[in-house]
Amino acid sequence: MAVKCSIVDNTLVAEFDSTMFKWLRASLPRYRELVQGRLDEYREYDWLCERLSLPLPVTPLDSTMLRALRDSWCDPVDDDALRGWLEADLINRLREDADVVLRTLPATGEQLVLHNAEQVEAWFWVLVNMRIAYGVEHGVLGPGCAPIDEHFDKTADWSDPLTPARFAVWWMQNVADVLRKVSGQPLPEYSYY
Repeated sequence: MAVKCSIVDNTLVAEFDSTMFKWLRASLPRYRELVQGRLDEYREYDWLCERLSLPLPVTPLDSTMLRALRDSWCDPVDDDALRGWLEADLINRLREDADVVLRTLPATGEQLVLHNAEQVEAWFWVLVNMRIAYGVEHGVLGPGCAPIDEHFDKTADWSDPLTPARFAVWWMQNVADVLRKVSGQPLPEYSYY
């Protein structure tokens, strides 16, 4: 089971498998650091950036994980300036969601308590985005990859080096789906605007 979830006194309570929650507790800060590292490369390079106090990318995006997220959420455009604005909006949203998740991540134990819709939405989108980034980085998501829709149990081929990555991708999607379903809240289309 990916996660056990329930609503208690208008609060979502999720109980995780200890091994996967330890993995998540270790992976979330690295994901946040990756996003922040890209933001740290941004500069205000013209009068409009300065006026809006909005730094923009000045170097090409070289992170496979962040490029996968940009390509998943941003429409392809030929204009470099527009691509920079789209990327900046997305990367800022990724960081905001990661910050909410890290603030709500318990330091010990395997029980997560989410008090409001903003927290549930942030957790949902961080899990979805980590799934995409992690899956592409480890070669289990993307063109030419088989869909990950199987259940992982004792019959899974754990001698295959890709099985742990496929399992993590499957697990993150299942946790995101359970959080969304149990919360009962409709989540909007992913928007970084």
